[in-house]
Amino acid sequence: MERGGYSTGLDRPLGRLERRSVAVVGGGIVGVSAAYAAAVLGGGRVKVSLYEAAEAGHSGAASYDATRVFRYLNGPDPVLTAWARESHALWDRVGRLWGSAALHPVGVLFLVERRDGASVRGRHVWPYDSAEGWLEDSLRVMDEHNAPYRRLSAPALARVYPQFHGPAIEQAVVDPGAGFVEASKAVSALLRLGIGAGVEYHPNTRVTRVEAVGDGCVLHTDGGGEARFDSSVIAANGWVGDILPALAGTLALTEQPLVYLKAPVEAPELSVGRMPVFISLSSDCYGFPIHDGVIKVADDNPGRAIDHPDERREAEEGYVGRVVSKVSRFVPALKDASVDRTHVCFYDRSEDGRFILDAWDEEARVVYGCGMSGRAFKFGPVIGERLARFALSGRRPSDLEGFRAR
Repeated sequence: MERGGYSTGLDRPLGRLERRSVAVVGGGIVGVSAAYAAAVLGGGRVKVSLYEAAEAGHSGAASYDATRVFRYLNGPDPVLTAWARESHALWDRVGRLWGSAALHPVGVLFLVERRDGASVRGRHVWPYDSAEGWLEDSLRVMDEHNAPYRRLSAPALARVYPQFHGPAIEQAVVDPGAGFVEASKAVSALLRLGIGAGVEYHPNTRVTRVEAVGDGCVLHTDGGGEARFDSSVIAANGWVGDILPALAGTLALTEQPLVYLKAPVEAPELSVGRMPVFISLSSDCYGFPIHDGVIKVADDNPGRAIDHPDERREAEEGYVGRVVSKVSRFVPALKDASVDRTHVCFYDRSEDGRFILDAWDEEARVVYGCGMSGRAFKFGPVIGERLARFALSGRRPSDLEGFRAR
């Protein structure tokens, strides 16, 4: 049992083990979580090998970043709110074992804006006709899970969080148990925990192909190497089509520039403890309080379409200016903030926006996860545990039914 008595997947050990070796491909948040979970679930009886084409958490990876949003309010899907609770417990476990908190529950503030007499709907709440509709259905799920939240009218918002104000803001909702995860540090912590639990780590080893063969699978690596395992987990994100070619073209890849602003002088109201993470449901822009001297802001709308993660290029100056302008509409203190740096990440989205967590073959010798960018980091420990359990047992966890590729 973990945080608050909540049960997690790691509290439910596997019984009889018929699979004694598993390979995990990809050293991002899902990959390192799956490797660690496989080692824990196997209880020393399973050989777990983690393969990464570069180094886990390298600067070109989808999981690379200073901070990522963690939230309970995740839309009308009750599975995601349940996963948030389990993830919180697992993030607490990681922090306790690592010796430093990975998750910082500073709260997340959701904003709804109104212009020209009508509510503005961002892509974040698609396919809803309004931000309010998405929010109301989301809050019903929060009620069902007894997850706390607080509604704020525009006047109340000005009193509680004076950093946020603007004529278009109509209402806000605070998710008090939410916050942010220190992303790159969390990946490093899970990698170290996995190695400590017995995971064999193979950095700078690119897996080029995985085949389900006989009663197991074969990994092919660059240079002509081969390795055989009872099962495997492919957690390669936007690179999944390189390993499982039939998946190439099934995901929509887009560049997603991130902007890091220098913290304004004399702006304690923007610091951790004073300002929450914020998300505009009307503009799809979001941002964080000051962390390591900068404020990260970004636009969640799809950026330039690309065919492969390696096609990313630097953010255009005009794009950066538009993001800062959008954010400063409801956080005026950021209007004249200077840019410290930018970083271009990427999203790999499925057709309907849901994660794809599935088996490649009937016997689940090869399981995989993709279509997760922009939403999955917060759930990384849970998704990794489910994929590890799937690969070790050959049986699909019940809460993955809704995440089949078809």
